Amino acid sequence: MLLIILLLGSCTYKPVVDHRGNKGTEVAYRYNDDLQTCKSIAKENTNSIIEFTKIGYNWYLRPQLLWLPDKAEYSYKAMVQDCLQQRGHSVLK
Repeated sequence: MLLIILLLGSCTYKPVVDHRGNKGTEVAYRYNDDLQTCKSIAKENTNSIIEFTKIGYNWYLRPQLLWLPDKAEYSYKAMVQDCLQQRGHSVLK
């Protein structure tokens, strides 16, 4: 059950976007469509097993090692952010 929750939780990223910082008003109107497109592109190009191991490493192994090793960055989140930025959206986080 925990495995299923963690796998589903890794794909639920909602970026914070500043719509006033966009170039033109037509970009804000395309946000929902662009977000769904970018999420599907990122999901197709990331491996769920690798993303799951990053979650396990960041949440279970790093605390046992007193957070000394670097955090493993998630590929899914970075892909969604980059895709939205390439489409003209101002992604804050």
